[in-house]
Amino acid sequence: MFQQTIFRSLLLSVAIAAGTSCSTMLQTDKVEYQFSEGINYRKLVLTIPKGYESETHSRDESGVLVRTFHYKNGAEFFIACKDKELNPVISVERTAATSKDLKNLVGEEGTGKNANGTSWRRTMRDCFIVGYDFVAPREAKAFDEAIQSLKVRKG
Repeated sequence: MFQQTIFRSLLLSVAIAAGTSCSTMLQTDKVEYQFSEGINYRKLVLTIPKGYESETHSRDESGVLVRTFHYKNGAEFFIACKDKELNPVISVERTAATSKDLKNLVGEEGTGKNANGTSWRRTMRDCFIVGYDFVAPREAKAFDEAIQSLKVRKG
């Protein structure tokens, strides 16, 4: 009986240690968007750099949706698309006008430095622009990896 108690305690300790070590190793949070493009249903999957403090969602009058993750140091990571519907499922629109609307709101594709030395980047993938602003140079690699993690899958 005493050996079973020790064995159970040991197993519990190992399980707690394994769970704790895995959670501290996690560097990002995963985000998934389910959306339709015409009759096709898809899923956008990407990771978000770890450590964001808050999240905002905005929609302008032309239907451009922007989801922004805000970090303590002023950095921002965002996902933008144009939604042609007013329902919970995002129904994206892929046209030249859509690309223009997105770029007018969040900026042109590319990378660069702000006047204060922080970095920015915007990348267009399918109907989405994913990017970041105000990222310290030493943190840019994690934000670039998040952008590179972006995948679009059949829904």
